[in-house]
Amino acid sequence: MPRIPRVDRVLLNAQIYTLGGSARVVEAIAIRDGRIVAAGSTDEIRALAEVGTLVDDLSGAVVLPGLIDAHNHLLSTSLVLQQVPLYDCRTIPEILDRVRERAARTPPGQWIIGRGWDEALLRERRHPTRWELDRAAPDHPVVVHRVWNKLVANSAALAAAGITRATPAPQAGERYAGGFERDPETGEPTGLFWDRAKRLVLDAIPEPSEAQLADALRHGCRAYNAVGLVGVAEPGLDVREIRAYQRLRDDGLLTVRADLLLGAWGYVPARREPELARWIGEMPVYGGFGDDLLRLAGVKILLDGGVGDRTARFDEPYLDEPDNFGQWVVDPEEYPSLVRWVHERGWAIDTHTCGTAAQDVAVRAYVAAQAAAPNPRLRHRVHHAYFPSKEVLRLMAQHRIPALVSTPFLLHLGDSFIASLGAARAARAMPLATYLAAGVPLAGTSDSPITDFNPFVGIAAAVTRRTVLGRQLDPAERISPEAALHSYTLGGAFALGHEATRGSIESGKLADLVVVDRDPLATSEEGLQQTRVLRTMLGGTWVYEA
Repeated sequence: MPRIPRVDRVLLNAQIYTLGGSARVVEAIAIRDGRIVAAGSTDEIRALAEVGTLVDDLSGAVVLPGLIDAHNHLLSTSLVLQQVPLYDCRTIPEILDRVRERAARTPPGQWIIGRGWDEALLRERRHPTRWELDRAAPDHPVVVHRVWNKLVANSAALAAAGITRATPAPQAGERYAGGFERDPETGEPTGLFWDRAKRLVLDAIPEPSEAQLADALRHGCRAYNAVGLVGVAEPGLDVREIRAYQRLRDDGLLTVRADLLLGAWGYVPARREPELARWIGEMPVYGGFGDDLLRLAGVKILLDGGVGDRTARFDEPYLDEPDNFGQWVVDPEEYPSLVRWVHERGWAIDTHTCGTAAQDVAVRAYVAAQAAAPNPRLRHRVHHAYFPSKEVLRLMAQHRIPALVSTPFLLHLGDSFIASLGAARAARAMPLATYLAAGVPLAGTSDSPITDFNPFVGIAAAVTRRTVLGRQLDPAERISPEAALHSYTLGGAFALGHEATRGSIESGKLADLVVVDRDPLATSEEGLQQTRVLRTMLGGTWVYEA
């Protein structure tokens, strides 16, 4: 082994999966100034320790590169961790019981927010109503969010928002495009709101301060470190949210590397788009400004909706709805020019595409922008990427356009896919093996808080392709545990343009790693999802210990 300068820390006696370089597994590593400087046998690395070097004997434990979620709303998740969790509810009475329990320990008049119900998983196969929520929490305004794109508000919340039977339904092009449901007999709002019409209710909820956002982020970072996450791309932020990240970083409490993406088209009403364009266009920096811990990295665009609520844009209709092909959130005729405009200003783009038609438009726009103004530094990508056409597969492979695959959706939302598309069509969702065979780069994501941010849930979902109700989605699209782990390590690093510094355990890379309680490449499918993190290291410092 060549001469190594004095090292700060050595990790010895471990089973370290490097996922890069010439050695797949090593026993030990040496760290200096937050980076790995050597990897090898325990005897080789022990010889590098001097007086003052910290020595960690890991007693044979398994070590992995630090895990990266390439599309994860860490800030929103940090706030959701303080809300009422509804993801595992299977009946409306369960939802009401949890709201009732929170109301019992919340001062009257304060808002109660819950999140995670999915009518496809509820015994009743419907949403809760305002009147049911009224009975559970008569003295509180209540909002319970569906996993995606819908919410139900109780009567107190509607009153706080000034919504009555006389409130007109939003029209296309208005500030609150979308809709809300009325009782067919009385005309009263049932409490169900969807798309941008949700803002009619959400604008009435007091916004947390910048300091409160930063404090929530602090707790969120610890929760992420506890499942092995050391990096995220955080999509769709505004000025106040970006400042909360910087505040936490300045306080020395940011323990998840964060690539911040500006919230762009699809997030604001049409009348505010000129203001949005000025904000992005007048930025004095471009994508990549910052350091290895926190950087302004790109722009997120929301092109279509979701599958479970039948708003993702397809070329063929939804089950039993021959006239419903989904919706465009951004005009597909306008989108390519927006991509070109953002590209020319030096920002990488992450576009939400759930339907085949939307993914086709996004990928073609990326290819055209790079052809017109080549900039290999910009790694544009599509997230969700459920149903690629053959031509899109070819283009993504040829141009190395990453697919950010939200694999936990297969587990948690797969049943809603079946309800919307039918079993045969839904089974093809997120064709992981097809992507890999075609040569498309894959990055694992959770899109938390839509689904579980625990990367081992996403890794297991990629391996099993089974829904929460036990339905098997196309088993031919299953991938190996190693390929799934790669998507959350080197795959995530590549998608974000960090493959030179992150994603594997190699000399010169950042010393980000996790110690786990089992070998995820040798355990059972059930054991894979139950993998427990014992320690997490960020830049050579332990930031979490179980």
